[in-house]
Amino acid sequence: MAKVSSAREDMLNAAVELFRARGYSGVGVAELLEKSGAPRGSLYFHFPGGKEQIGAEAVRRVGAEVASRFRDLRLSGVDMPTFVERVFKTTAREVKERAYKASCPMAAIAAEFSNENPQLQAAVRDSFASWEDEIALAAMSNGFSKDNATMFASAMLAAMEGAFVVSKAQESSLPHVNASRAVLALAMALKPVN
Repeated sequence: MAKVSSAREDMLNAAVELFRARGYSGVGVAELLEKSGAPRGSLYFHFPGGKEQIGAEAVRRVGAEVASRFRDLRLSGVDMPTFVERVFKTTAREVKERAYKASCPMAAIAAEFSNENPQLQAAVRDSFASWEDEIALAAMSNGFSKDNATMFASAMLAAMEGAFVVSKAQESSLPHVNASRAVLALAMALKPVN
């Protein structure tokens, strides 16, 4: 049985992993409780908004972690080709480590939420925006104009999330390799010549 103080964290950790594998609608509250080991009574104590609140908080957690990774990579001063290659090598490794049975929980959740889940919708939208912001800042620090950096960030995010989906379906990391190559080509086309 989980300690009361860790029940919230245990439920969020379980939610991230379950949503990664089966999306939001494919996971029930009973399964979240079972995987987390949290007592049933703690669910509505920690998450009075129920499953939607758990989903939104799980999305915000993943969103913040990934934004931080992008920020750290940007602040390391790498050039744009290295930035892109490191991101896609990481995504390819992550899906391979999960035996292609799980993808980015953001892609899984974003593909299925509706207007009936405003907390979830806002969390996904805000997380994706924070990722695009960090990617755009990396591009601008590598000489891209603001407009080109914004366009590049949107395309890179779409390619990354699409690679997660296709990789899971094909049980291969090749979509990440191909997405990396395409995004690198876009980066070279958008970066001004010095």
